[in-house]
Amino acid sequence: MKVLIVDDEPFALLRLERLLREASVEEVLTAQNAYEAKKILEENPDIEAVFLDIRMPGKDGVQLAHEIVGERDDVFIVFQTAYDEHSLQAFEVGAIGYLTKPYFLEDVIRVLNRIKKFRGEKPRIQVLDRAENLIPMPLSEICYFEARLKHSLCVTRRGAFICPKSIGYLEEALKAHGFLRVHKSYLVNLDKVASFRSLSNGKIEVCFKDLPHKIITSKLGAKKLREILKI
Repeated sequence: MKVLIVDDEPFALLRLERLLREASVEEVLTAQNAYEAKKILEENPDIEAVFLDIRMPGKDGVQLAHEIVGERDDVFIVFQTAYDEHSLQAFEVGAIGYLTKPYFLEDVIRVLNRIKKFRGEKPRIQVLDRAENLIPMPLSEICYFEARLKHSLCVTRRGAFICPKSIGYLEEALKAHGFLRVHKSYLVNLDKVASFRSLSNGKIEVCFKDLPHKIITSKLGAKKLREILKI
């Protein structure tokens, strides 16, 4: 595994680098600010995880995480900080781990094990499991998203999960992966659709594979479906 650490405190950076190497991480790169981090990421497309300090001069870790996630959806984000009040921000950006200083080797190993568990399951989106832990959900398992104010409900065969992204964000991010906005509240994975039924009001009823739920498109959503699927 190849990881990047971003921390403006040299001692903290060196300590985490040592812990990662003790945890058998093959290659560890380091940066002391967002500018250095972005340059390293551009030069190393095989970086799998970025450990980010939240409080840094200039662009902070949360801002940098949003930029990284926007450009590289294959990178796992882990926050490291001395302040535990940032956990909500970590949730919103989709971090897979959150280390509160001082942390130890077992804490680092725990985060690395989570990354190893989910590596290779790409593309994916971050959701909350029932224990309120962030987990990467493979897009291949998702039937549809339902809008929930600023967040979304991710509906799969094994249940529904909260996704910390708006339906509008997901529409743009996932349109290249076969997801279609068929209603202001629904974003559908077309690969998971079992059948359609045209309704007398011009809308379409959508049925999913291995899922009892059905949704109704809007008239505009039905028009987009017919154009794409030629039905």
